Amino acid sequence: MEKMSDDAKAILLLCGRLGKETDSKPLQPSEYNRLVRWLVQANLRPADLLSPENVKPAAMGSELPEARLAALLKRGVQLGFAVETWNRSNIWVICRSDPDYPARYRNHLKEQAPPILFGVGERSLLKGGGMAIVGSRNIDEEAERFTETAAAWCARGGLPVVSGGARGVDQIAMKGALDAGGCVVGVLAENLLKNSVAREARKAISDGTLLLISPYHPEARFTVGTAMARNKLIYAMADYGLVVSSDHKKGGTWAGAAEELKRKTGRPVFVRMTGSVPVGNPQLIKLGAVTFPEMSEASPETSLRKALERKPKQKAEEMELALFDEPAVVREKALSEDKGTYGTSQKLEQKSSPIYEAVLPVLQHALEKPATVDELTKTLDVAKGQLQIWLKQAVRDQKIKKLNKPVRYVRK
Repeated sequence: MEKMSDDAKAILLLCGRLGKETDSKPLQPSEYNRLVRWLVQANLRPADLLSPENVKPAAMGSELPEARLAALLKRGVQLGFAVETWNRSNIWVICRSDPDYPARYRNHLKEQAPPILFGVGERSLLKGGGMAIVGSRNIDEEAERFTETAAAWCARGGLPVVSGGARGVDQIAMKGALDAGGCVVGVLAENLLKNSVAREARKAISDGTLLLISPYHPEARFTVGTAMARNKLIYAMADYGLVVSSDHKKGGTWAGAAEELKRKTGRPVFVRMTGSVPVGNPQLIKLGAVTFPEMSEASPETSLRKALERKPKQKAEEMELALFDEPAVVREKALSEDKGTYGTSQKLEQKSSPIYEAVLPVLQHALEKPATVDELTKTLDVAKGQLQIWLKQAVRDQKIKKLNKPVRYVRK
């Protein structure tokens, strides 16, 4: 087991969940990024925060409470017990400043790149590349066969397969690639420890053909928030994306693909358009995805590049209309309003994001009974700021109701 860097130790103390928690909550990604910006300006590294004299200036520079930073950094005993447990299960930890941290995450996601990654398996696969294969959890036999065939085709052509380890398309794709002798990277949203000791995973890890990584605690449970945040990590690790089956404007598959297609430097996203495809697949084509090519004897790289060359060129305004699904006149007014040329009496309808559409049913289910923002933050395990944005949109859409004295929310 390689020794964990001091930078990684400091980041784990600041951001990690280490079993029994103190009264001080670990830093959210946005809070940690504020701290990192100060460290860069001060020409310091995360490991320098292990020295008590640096805590006060760091707190002042990042506008974080000094007592909170100090309490988090004093969790050395808890960290020691956690690391011992992870070592017994061959789980290693790398941080954003370590040399073998995936360059794809740094370059593609910038500040959204996770500060810490837990991993099990072949570390050389951290360089990434290949095909991200994603899709719904519940699929028919036709989609299963397509997924197996596509994964095997990529494996034979030397393309690693990247997926999320969830039931359905993810697991079928990962197994199909391994059975065909390929390499697989699984980016997990839950329980890295449990997944790493499964029988098939142990064999592939031993063979050097499987890498499992996660930005979450090795025993983290599944939440909507972790699953949604994990989607962009899957695409960033690969060269291309393939959506096998997707709902329309709901579910993690739709949200992840739509988010990647909206990214200025996003990965090319292919979509299965053979057989009886679900309604979301052709809608992704309208957002800029490309029909997946025929899996012939040609290499995957050759076939995929030719398919991209045949992609129709869309004007910027046409792509914008497809992405946001709003009339051009409304879009022009919205741009003008952003510049301050419209008064408050000319408010425009704000369109929902793909992630909001996917989260809304879960949010409504959690609000069968009135709950506060803090209660919902704990229940859904999402950042408070993001949750408040979703709640505001849901109230505006009349999907939930805001109660006062005290402020709570309930399904309408």
